[in-house]
Amino acid sequence: MSLSSSIDVSYPRLSLSRAALVCGFLSLFLGFLIAVPGIIIGHTARSQIRNNPYRFGGDRLALAGLMLSYLAAALSLMTIVYVFVYPETLQTVAEYTGYSLLLSER
Repeated sequence: MSLSSSIDVSYPRLSLSRAALVCGFLSLFLGFLIAVPGIIIGHTARSQIRNNPYRFGGDRLALAGLMLSYLAAALSLMTIVYVFVYPETLQTVAEYTGYSLLLSER
């Protein structure tokens, strides 16, 4: 009786690539909080795909997730810098929404 181990390589694993894409989409709404894990997961997925392309797939998914995560991180950082450079923006937002925000005098 022979024991043969067969590895099913017909369908490569896409789990990390999908996770990078989901993080990329979520980072557009949640900003820097999700963008950093999306960037880490995306780079990990792409390195696994490059090292073993028969076992791991979804290079384009991981790349799309990386691009979305980097875009969201850049937009988040630009927003933070803008708020620190122009703090009166927070007062305008507080007056418009009726809520008291950070650095607001209400």
